[in-house]
Amino acid sequence: MKKISQGEVEREFQKALAVEYVKNYCKKNGLSIQKLRKQNFALCDNECAFYVQPIDYVKTDQLVIDGGPKPQATLIIRHEKEELQIEETEYTKVFLKKE
Repeated sequence: MKKISQGEVEREFQKALAVEYVKNYCKKNGLSIQKLRKQNFALCDNECAFYVQPIDYVKTDQLVIDGGPKPQATLIIRHEKEELQIEETEYTKVFLKKE
């Protein structure tokens, strides 16, 4: 059995908390929680984001140096003015829309 590092455990907790925080927002806006759970997650400074690295969706000019696709943020949670704010991106509906 693979040993999980403390950092990996903390990231999973952070992601789970973020998913819970946006759950009602997603329901209200027709976004899929199941799709969101499968996405990558990053936390940095005063924001966190769910993102995908779509292989078949990107155009050539969107590739990073190694030739892979640039991560595309689908939903962002920002801490501003003592509160959390949810922000959609141009990729929110593309990758999170319920079918």
